Amino acid sequence: MTTEPKVINLKEIRIDGGTQSRVAIDEQVVSEYAELMASGTQLPPVTVFQDGATYWLVDGFHRVLACRRIDCEWVFADIHPGTQRDAILYSVGANATHGLRRTNADKRKAVLTLLNDEEWSKLSDREIAKKCGVNHNTVGHIRTSLANFASENHKTGDPATSSNESSLAKFASENRPVR
Repeated sequence: MTTEPKVINLKEIRIDGGTQSRVAIDEQVVSEYAELMASGTQLPPVTVFQDGATYWLVDGFHRVLACRRIDCEWVFADIHPGTQRDAILYSVGANATHGLRRTNADKRKAVLTLLNDEEWSKLSDREIAKKCGVNHNTVGHIRTSLANFASENHKTGDPATSSNESSLAKFASENRPVR
């Protein structure tokens, strides 16, 4: 990581690589940030991973969108070396301790990102919890619920609900408490 934030052109930053761990962008927050930036307030740098060719945004989606809204062409960024996959892993813990508070759905999405990955799903509940910034019991509950959900949908034989992707999306969208 660089010790000082670097100025990066927004056109160089990719926001479409699966590194957004939130379920949705809060347009009100984007508007508030845009207003602050337009008045001269400098917000904290965003965080990106660079793989040699691409900057993958991992933290600061609301700030980048606010910059775009006010036609700003650059942003300050803290840069970490790493791949898109490294960026995704980092992103699941973004905003666990700062920034716009994560919703339960955001936390669930972060955990599901790891549980739905062939490699990362082999991590213990405690390891996943640490990476996502949630309680290990939460990971255990989501892991069990996901397995039960997938099993129930597989039994129905309904192709619309038995595919892993649609089942995961349906499961992730359910509004259950997360710690």
